[in-house]
Amino acid sequence: MPLDPDLAAAARAAGRLCPSGPLVLALSGGGDSMALACLLADEAARTGRPLHTLIVDHRLRPESASEADLTARRAEALGARAHILVWTSPATGQAAARRARHALLADAARDLGANRLFLAHTADDVIETLLMRLSRKGASWRSLAAMGALSASPAWPEGRGIVLARPLVRVARSGLRQFLRQRGQRWVEDRSNTNRAFERVRVRSGAPAPASRTGRRLLALNDAALAVDDRVRQLARLRIRAGAQILPWGAVRVDAAAFAGRSREVGMRACEALMLAVGGDAALPGPDSVSALHDALLAGMPFSAAGVLLTRDGIIGRDPGAAAGRADGHGGVAELRVGPGDCAVFDGRMLICAGSEPLTVQPLRVQNRPVPEVPARLRPSLAVISGGGQSVIAGLDTPPGDGAAGALIAERLDGLLGVSAYGTAGENTV
Repeated sequence: MPLDPDLAAAARAAGRLCPSGPLVLALSGGGDSMALACLLADEAARTGRPLHTLIVDHRLRPESASEADLTARRAEALGARAHILVWTSPATGQAAARRARHALLADAARDLGANRLFLAHTADDVIETLLMRLSRKGASWRSLAAMGALSASPAWPEGRGIVLARPLVRVARSGLRQFLRQRGQRWVEDRSNTNRAFERVRVRSGAPAPASRTGRRLLALNDAALAVDDRVRQLARLRIRAGAQILPWGAVRVDAAAFAGRSREVGMRACEALMLAVGGDAALPGPDSVSALHDALLAGMPFSAAGVLLTRDGIIGRDPGAAAGRADGHGGVAELRVGPGDCAVFDGRMLICAGSEPLTVQPLRVQNRPVPEVPARLRPSLAVISGGGQSVIAGLDTPPGDGAAGALIAERLDGLLGVSAYGTAGENTV
């Protein structure tokens, strides 16, 4: 039976959004993701590409393990190779579950050699997300840019290099259920989808259908906002290229003149991306912190917030208090151990790879160690690598045992600013 036009377009989008490598799908077992599994199975059969499904067992409900097994069998019946990922430290709350899910999915996708991870978000999900965002205090035009065809994984550092692909963002949920019935494909109904304790469930009950007049207008607003957001990110990328120098020990030197006299919105986005890339945090800094750092940069004043510290000389580095600990009792970053031949990320900002020697990584924690390249205020946050009786500064010296270390700033900036929501990647370097 021929596909409905919207589903046919989604099937074509799947190949365009992931032009090479394995097809990897986050499969919940619900109707939306099972429908995408069917479309991807058709694409895999047509092209000969392998199809993998990643099924997360959150262990939040007694029946979750059996549902994961059932979903795996259904995926394998479609010709996919199913992988069940277990959340070993479950915590209550949808936000915690979302963070854990994206971290597990990103790690698994990378292990499979993929840089794209398919998600089954629909037009209904776009409308619901937009309505939820607009209900927040301080909502802005960015709230309208709810969801596009591509976006960087929200997990960090697990999501390094992983891009989320959503070929169904213009397909209504109701059409997917009809498609599944026509295919004779069954799916799992998650009881939490009817639990009004969750905000999305409450919003869903009153959200307009995608085909309704209001629904179409909301989707058009999302499209317009995504176009603006794409342009702002492109300009922020150019501003960073013109006015920022990445320093190998994990900081950025910013030329305030290059950030002055132009769009404040672009400057704010550039500062937001720099704060995330230098600080290593997964969550976006608050707009007030971004605005304050932007103004301090232009005024040549020191400032610290959201895990970063700005010096008078325009160097944005990791906040020593966040890395090395503060007098208020914050203990700083935990020590990292890296076994021979392994790689790991320290403090969300520095990739450490061990050679023949096991390595230990921790913050320097003192200002008075002579490191001429680094301002004294930022020295406590430097990553110190120890092994084989030696200690070196990450990014400035070669680790013992022929290991390697480097800041992830350029890679993070590329993920934050270099992926178009419309399904085209930007340039590979900042």
